[in-house]
Amino acid sequence: MKRFPFLIVVVVVLSGEVVRGQINRDLVIGQAEATPAPSDSFFDDTVLHDISLSVNSKDWRALKDHYLDDTYYPCDFRWRDQVLRNVGIRSRGTGSRSGVKPGLRVDFNRYTSKQSFLGLKSFVLRNNTQDASSLHERLSMLLFHRMNIPASREAHARLFINNQYAGLYLIVEAVDQDFLKRTFAEDGGYLYKYDYPADSAPYYFEDRGSDAKSYVPLPFKPETHDTDPRPEFLVDLVQTINQTGDAAFRSTMTAYLDLTKFIRHLAVEKFLSDQDGLLSDYGGMNNFYFYRFDNQKLFAFIEWDKSEAFKGGVEYPIFHNITDVPAAQRNRLLSRALSYRDLYDLYLDTLIECVKSANEVEAGSADPRGWLEREVERESNQIRGAALSDPERNFSNDEFEQAIRDLTAFAQQRGAFVTGQANAARVP
Repeated sequence: MKRFPFLIVVVVVLSGEVVRGQINRDLVIGQAEATPAPSDSFFDDTVLHDISLSVNSKDWRALKDHYLDDTYYPCDFRWRDQVLRNVGIRSRGTGSRSGVKPGLRVDFNRYTSKQSFLGLKSFVLRNNTQDASSLHERLSMLLFHRMNIPASREAHARLFINNQYAGLYLIVEAVDQDFLKRTFAEDGGYLYKYDYPADSAPYYFEDRGSDAKSYVPLPFKPETHDTDPRPEFLVDLVQTINQTGDAAFRSTMTAYLDLTKFIRHLAVEKFLSDQDGLLSDYGGMNNFYFYRFDNQKLFAFIEWDKSEAFKGGVEYPIFHNITDVPAAQRNRLLSRALSYRDLYDLYLDTLIECVKSANEVEAGSADPRGWLEREVERESNQIRGAALSDPERNFSNDEFEQAIRDLTAFAQQRGAFVTGQANAARVP
């Protein structure tokens, strides 16, 4: 295949103080992720959960009839022996929105100030209307966790509305201040959700000028500090990406973004054949949160929505939407980052690391299958009964079973394809 060009540059050595600061931050993040959280039992993926919502029948009908609206309705929430009253729910999603099987956002403190559940203010019930297997999202987030990249905790649940089975859903940890505190050991920074309007021109991190309104609230929608989102830092980041000369780019970007983490994030998406992530097949970028740490310029990407993962298939090229598109349609940040030989090599190395993780055989077991194939079987066996009896499913039983077979084939074959492409792309 065509080799990706790179520039030989002089890397500016950071001061010991800055390096030590980054190491300390990484240690804090690692400790935050390792600390048990009260909500861990809610995201325990070794069991199929049951969640019950008691909703006024007229409100439930209104939510379904007006599923494109973000109107909240009150309900009572039950999980195991815990009951919370006066909880808010609303329809959610973009392409997955449905008036038949609504995806739901559940806010515990919508009507009752400071009410929380196991330390959570909210969570998402994903309806998986775009995924016949109902496994794309959960499998993807597990791989991100295995690669030590922050991602939401997830588990499947049967949802009951007024004691009637309403279908199989996925419990998804919301990316909010609770998530930030658990993941980064802080929650005072600035969180944005990348909001990609379908009728807008795709965005590739190109410079839109110095007017903050060109960046906030679209495509970067404030999720915290919404009355004072400090968009000037986003402007500075984008202009640094586009305007800084090659000699200073790497050292200047250090204040704004950890490029190694950005490259690893992209590599995992690419291994997963994700068609709608940072290098979306539908144009530009999509499906991520962007967090600026408190009292810093430094940003971090946070994964979101992997319903389109795996859909690129076993032979989804590792440089798709990187080198096989016109320059105007290339992600500006990625193009500059991959011009550095060490980051280019890191991209390939991370893809191989994904292969090894997905193909890892269980220690002491006679089972020759890799982790991903075993996980597809474990999860599909766990949800099969609930999926096939889902009264609102928009996929047939045969389509569900075929989707599981496709995931199994992906788990068996993707590693060899990625390894071949990565080896062929090595620069001597």
